[in-house]
Amino acid sequence: MLIEQIASNQVLDQAFAWVCDSRAHYHFNGDIWHLRRWWHEKKTFIQGLLRSGSYRFRELRRIRAEDRIIEWWHSQDALVLKAISIVLSEHLFPHLSPRCFHLAGTGGMKGAVREVSAHLWENKFVFRTDVKGYYASINQNILMEIVKQYVTDDLVLALLWGYLRRYVSDGGKFVDIEQGISLGCPLSPLMGALFLKPLDDRMAEHGCFYARFMDDWVILAPTRWKLRKAIKAV
Repeated sequence: MLIEQIASNQVLDQAFAWVCDSRAHYHFNGDIWHLRRWWHEKKTFIQGLLRSGSYRFRELRRIRAEDRIIEWWHSQDALVLKAISIVLSEHLFPHLSPRCFHLAGTGGMKGAVREVSAHLWENKFVFRTDVKGYYASINQNILMEIVKQYVTDDLVLALLWGYLRRYVSDGGKFVDIEQGISLGCPLSPLMGALFLKPLDDRMAEHGCFYARFMDDWVILAPTRWKLRKAIKAV
């Protein structure tokens, strides 16, 4: 079962190393230091909650920056989300498009740019677009229906619902989130990739060059007619 992989020593220790590294610069009063101090005791406790289906994510804190709004997860919750991401990334990898370049092992932004550059000479017509406010606009019910096609472990599905249907503290006011996924969460890039899988599948059928990096994608075509056909499919 997937939940056993998520709760395994290997995966939780890997997630712990990640959260320690990503939060090494935190203030000395940050909760990451408590988690690090008592990790061996907390790991056993977390494993029990995960395996029994009793794990619950705590409230998030909304942080407003100049150009974006981030939802901050408690360190323990961030660790669990990273563990879920580690297991689901491997589980879903065979089902995700190799044209989705923001996922680990696909080349990243540089790989996408190289691919586009290599195919420009044979394709005169270009279409590039993105989704404004992509994370915030994702329909949670549609996303979960897609997830259920590949994940059947009820305990993992319950955790994913908890990740989606979160509640956020925003200046002392608590808000229930019923749309979108969390920006700044280790699981969100994978969920963002999965949500646009129908688009990836549709583009594969058209035969045009296609590359996607999260919610930005490029279509190259040798003729105007082929490009219009691909755009219509979008």
